[in-house]
Amino acid sequence: MRDGETEEAWSFRETIATPRLNLRRPDAGDQATLRAIAANRRIAESLAASPCANGNVALAIVERASGSVIGGAGMVPLADRAATAEIGAFLAESWWGKGYGTEAIQSLVEHVFADGRFVTIWAACRATNPSARRVMEKCGFQFRGAGMVRAPAPVGAVPVERYMLDRRNWESLMAWGAALRGRRASDVSRTHDAA
Repeated sequence: MRDGETEEAWSFRETIATPRLNLRRPDAGDQATLRAIAANRRIAESLAASPCANGNVALAIVERASGSVIGGAGMVPLADRAATAEIGAFLAESWWGKGYGTEAIQSLVEHVFADGRFVTIWAACRATNPSARRVMEKCGFQFRGAGMVRAPAPVGAVPVERYMLDRRNWESLMAWGAALRGRRASDVSRTHDAA
């Protein structure tokens, strides 16, 4: 946190909407659901940090169609690195493999960079979690090294991989994606015109 700013200045005040998800501040009932999700052995074994260390999760990930809380996410500014934040997310096991993790992380990255205060975002995943690694890579994060962190469960330290995404690379990826989508749309239009 920067000098002169309060903890409240960093809280999420709005819902982040994606095509299939809402990321929003959790209510008391959501917190209980999120703690139960994080307590699942397979979830706990895949986390690089404890999402409920302080008893709360910053954002509930809610599937829009069902209204179900399917995971949690958050962002914290790094006090020792100016204009830098760290993000993370986790999903309930029954929601794995459906692209929700990628969708949640992409929306969180967009929200953090849109804030204007951050130029770099870091994320970490367990070295034994190839699914989280794929999400990081799909979202444009680049591998920056390995390390050890205290595990959420009382098992000691665990190996993690650290990833970084800077605003300039993210903006380039967004522009490239928009150009590619535009080209695909014009290709489809030409195909329909020729038919």
